[in-house]
Amino acid sequence: MKWSELLLILAAVRGSLSQNIEVSQIPEVKATEGSTANLECSYNSDNLDLPIGWYKWYRHYPQGTDIFNSDDFKDRITKESREDFLNKGSASIQLYRVTGTDTGMYFCEVEFSGQEQIKGHGKGTFLNVTGEDKCCILTTFYLGMYHICYSCVLSITWHRLRQTYIVPQGVRDTD
Repeated sequence: MKWSELLLILAAVRGSLSQNIEVSQIPEVKATEGSTANLECSYNSDNLDLPIGWYKWYRHYPQGTDIFNSDDFKDRITKESREDFLNKGSASIQLYRVTGTDTGMYFCEVEFSGQEQIKGHGKGTFLNVTGEDKCCILTTFYLGMYHICYSCVLSITWHRLRQTYIVPQGVRDTD
């Protein structure tokens, strides 16, 4: 057997024993302006025995700018504890005080290093930030015995008015 054949066999065996990492993300998260958005990310690996690991989050595309180093998210982001990352496979983050400009695609990347290096990233989470839910009364009027309120939330509230009548002087109202 030639050395080149032996090296080829060893490379094939090493390749079949290589470790894989699978990263999962929720496809979409909805949040209102000013709230906290939880972007969940978890990883699963086969026979992971690498001692050093970390994770990053990118906005818009994988291997972009790490949002932990972005001024846009300064003091508005927290990540999982080291213990939860290593023991529970969680690489989630929380974005605080989200705004409409935070809307977009976010990618989670998990990496482990040791004698070899393995890396994987999720398919992305779309964060959809909408305006605050506000109720603005457009019109209020009385119709017979009912009080009707219209609001910008597509619902109508009906309140039955208490019957009113004139009480002659000296007679007590018992209602």
